[in-house]
Amino acid sequence: MDHAATFGTAGPGFRAAMRHVPTAVAVLTVRTGTGPAGMTAGSVTSVSMDPELLSVSLRRDSRLTDAIADSGGFVVNLLQEHQSAIARWFASSERFGVADEFLGIGWHPAPKGGHPILTDAACVFECRTEGQVPNGDHLLTIGWVTACQVSPSARPLLSYLGRYHRISGRPADEGSPAGPGTAHTGRPRP
Repeated sequence: MDHAATFGTAGPGFRAAMRHVPTAVAVLTVRTGTGPAGMTAGSVTSVSMDPELLSVSLRRDSRLTDAIADSGGFVVNLLQEHQSAIARWFASSERFGVADEFLGIGWHPAPKGGHPILTDAACVFECRTEGQVPNGDHLLTIGWVTACQVSPSARPLLSYLGRYHRISGRPADEGSPAGPGTAHTGRPRP
């Protein structure tokens, strides 16, 4: 295997390598005493199917860390391809200087907890906070999914190499016999 660049594991090397891991882009939202708050996240992971648990990773100094702990819940809004402006806004520090960071962004309160659900999100997970586990400079926040909504035709926004991308073209595994319960050798098909 030939690699174009080799990095160590410390600092910039690890960060550069992790930028090569494509992720779905989500906005975490929470209702606070001063109004709704949100942030863009790229690390939402399924933890368990029974019970239904997911995890998000938050910087320890993120204002959402305490807000999620205090409110007892949060919402994960998986964005669609056309929502990159929303992703950029909730990733930007510019939103801290405005009275209402949700001004001009469509949302409604979740039935359970009142946390913001973004209009037109591809998938929404309403969560009850199960705990926050310290891990390095982040907290792994575990959410018990109490409700979810899916837009079956939605196409998620992806983050790759520090930029937002759309899914395009034919799926790489289309026509492949490999799937759940099917043995696969890992070799490319001729």
